Amino acid sequence: MEFGRYLVLSTSHVCLSTAERLDAWAAVDRSLRPLAVASTHEGWFVASREIPEPYRRKVPLELLMAMRFARDLGCSYLLFDCDADVIDALPVFPW
Repeated sequence: MEFGRYLVLSTSHVCLSTAERLDAWAAVDRSLRPLAVASTHEGWFVASREIPEPYRRKVPLELLMAMRFARDLGCSYLLFDCDADVIDALPVFPW
């Protein structure tokens, strides 16, 4: 059996334009996405692994910061959820 770890963060840790990108990326074929993302009913499930260039340039800075934060905690995934807590270590975007 395989188990994994994920970090749950508020969707307010990404700005509105990044939220729109995540929605768009989740809706297209995975070969067209710069990162692994799936839409949930209340946010997104995002792989936190390092993204190689040139794909990294397509990913907004606040999302890269959140992904690094998750990796530093030993988490392979991020779950952005609208009801999750906001943390002080990452930027917050009211939308």
